[in-house]
Amino acid sequence: MTRGIIVIAAIALGAASGAPHKVTRKTAALDFSYVWPAEAAAIPALDSRFYRDARAKLAEAQKNAAEDEALARQQKRDFNPHFYSMEWTTAGQTQRLLSLEGENGSFEGGAHPNTSYDSLLWDRVSGRSISITSLFAQPAGLSATTRSIYCRKLDSERSKRREGEKLDLPEFNQCPRYSDLAIAPVDGNKNGKFDRIDFIASPYVAGPYVEGEYEIPVPVTQKLMASLKAQYRASFEVHRQ
Repeated sequence: MTRGIIVIAAIALGAASGAPHKVTRKTAALDFSYVWPAEAAAIPALDSRFYRDARAKLAEAQKNAAEDEALARQQKRDFNPHFYSMEWTTAGQTQRLLSLEGENGSFEGGAHPNTSYDSLLWDRVSGRSISITSLFAQPAGLSATTRSIYCRKLDSERSKRREGEKLDLPEFNQCPRYSDLAIAPVDGNKNGKFDRIDFIASPYVAGPYVEGEYEIPVPVTQKLMASLKAQYRASFEVHRQ
């Protein structure tokens, strides 16, 4: 018996329609949605990558929902329907690079929904995703040009949310490792050049769940520009106030 419908956007739509692509399914047990923007759908290799990931996440979410529903019947308790959502949005793009930010929300019957953040940087010339650190001439280039600014701005934002108090949990007072963050170049004025870098800490990374995510923007500076590899400098510009 068909309990829901599945909608899969045709890959052929691509840039011609300028529409995002998505995989969705809604049943009594699961509400699933995975969306990526038209800018990503226009790149065949990236479009296929997201399509494969969406199908894999759908299969996993269906399995988890079915198992939880069966367990609820066995334990004679109410079953709370699951949901899964993944939405990729365009943070900015240049002639060479496409920067995406991803927000993932899910609920599997626990105390509360979960939210996490991701990022992806696509190099059109090499035809693959690359790490943000690979943009720099030196491996430590990103940290050397942004770390002090990021940590200072994060501490300032945490102080506001906590009304000046410090938590007893040391891990929520420290500056997170960059490997624990979603980091994405952003084109704030939509002129085809990145002028800031967003550092997004998911709940539990920079603070407890109740504080939510911490999204800290760091402006592109002359120092950062100078530390980039020559082939990527044209994709950035110094942030103007």
